[in-house]
Order: sequence, then structure tokens, then C-alpha cells
Amino acid sequence: MVEGEGGGAKVLRGLLIAALIVIGIVLLVVFWRQVLDAGEATFNYISDRFPTEAGQQATVIIYLVVAGILGILFSKAGHFTAYGIAIGLGTLLWFLFWEGFPAIGLSPSWAESAGLGHLPPSIVILWAVVGAAVITLVFVPLEVWEKFRKRKRSLSAEQ
Repeated sequence: MVEGEGGGAKVLRGLLIAALIVIGIVLLVVFWRQVLDAGEATFNYISDRFPTEAGQQATVIIYLVVAGILGILFSKAGHFTAYGIAIGLGTLLWFLFWEGFPAIGLSPSWAESAGLGHLPPSIVILWAVVGAAVITLVFVPLEVWEKFRKRKRSLSAEQ
């Protein structure tokens, strides 16, 4: 049987996490203006590359909603292997939708079959990254919350 970690290791891990949180807060306070400027520049970069064709716009919005749903569904599976699957499925299916896969006969792509104009690869990649960020922003807090609930239940069961 495998033994759990000792009390000293738990205390040290807690101190390390606390130190990392304090370092993060200090860096955020020191570089507040730069963080805001970088956030604004990133938002402007992404919004400037939002497709202009109505069908493409709808497709991007649907993709981001599906990315959020993937984050929720795979968080129920738990563990970060499920997170990797969600990221992989979300981004690879997005590329497949826009670019097709001529090697297996998927040409024209699904986007062309749906009557949508082709997006440049750089825009497809940008929205794949945004979709992966959405999956992350949904999955990680749900996973942390679930671990917190399990921990809380195990502590109450020990008492």
C-alpha cells in the first residue's frame, strides 16, 4: 500500500503555494499598467481579426460556445488527461473544419461544403488558440472546485 505524504511535506507545499501567490500579487501590482496594456493590445488584436462574413462570424461564435461546453463536459471526467483530450478535440476539429484533410478525401473542407468563404490559416490558428483559452478558462476552475469539494468531504469524513 502507498503511504500518503507526511505533514511536513504538506506544510512545505502550502508555504510554496502561498509564496507563489504573494509573488504573483507583487508582480501584478508592480506591472499593473503593462498588464492592462497587454490585455488591451491582445483584445484589439483578436477583435480586429474577427471575420467579416456573417456565416464565418456565426461559425466562430458557435465554436467558442462548443469550446465552453467541451470544457464543462470534460471537467466532469476529471483529471488533466481529459483536459488534453478537450483541447485536442477542440482545436483539431476546428482545423479540420476550415482546412479539410485532402489525404483522406476531405476536400473541399466542411466550411466550403457549408458555403463559407475560406479563412486564412493565421486566422484559423488565432481562433483555435482563443478556443483553447476558453476551454482552459472553463475547465480549470471547475476542476479546482471539484478537488476542493472532494478535499472538504474527505476532511469531514475524517472527523
